Amino acid sequence: MFKIVQETKKALKLEYENVTFWVQRRWLRGDDTLTPRGTAAFEKAKNGDKPKVKPFLKCKPAEMRQISDKAVVVTCFDGSSAVLPTSQIKQTYDDAILVPLWLAEKKSLQFSNKKIWLEETP
Repeated sequence: MFKIVQETKKALKLEYENVTFWVQRRWLRGDDTLTPRGTAAFEKAKNGDKPKVKPFLKCKPAEMRQISDKAVVVTCFDGSSAVLPTSQIKQTYDDAILVPLWLAEKKSLQFSNKKIWLEETP
C-alpha cells in the first residue's frame, strides 16, 4: 500500500498515489494503515498544502518583566536587555523564550545559534 521512500528514527517519508509526504512513525499502524493524523498529513500533501514554518532562536533570560499588556523587557545573563512584543515570543517549558529570527536579528540579546523551526499558528 504505502511505499517507504526515506526514513529517520522518528519519521517516514511515504509515497502513495504519486503523492509523497512525511508522517511520524507512530502514525503508520502495523497493518499498513494510517491513523487520523497520518490521513490528515496525506490529504494535505495531496491538496498541495505545505505547513508554514518559521525559524526561531532560543533565549534563556535571567529576568523577564512585563511592562505592558503588549510588551516585556528581557534581560539576559550577560547583561544585555531588550523590549520584545508578547505577541511574537513563545515561552518554553524550561523558562526559555523563542523569538522569531527576523526579530532576533534586530535585538542584541544572548541567543543560541541553533534555529528552531515551528509551524505557524493562526
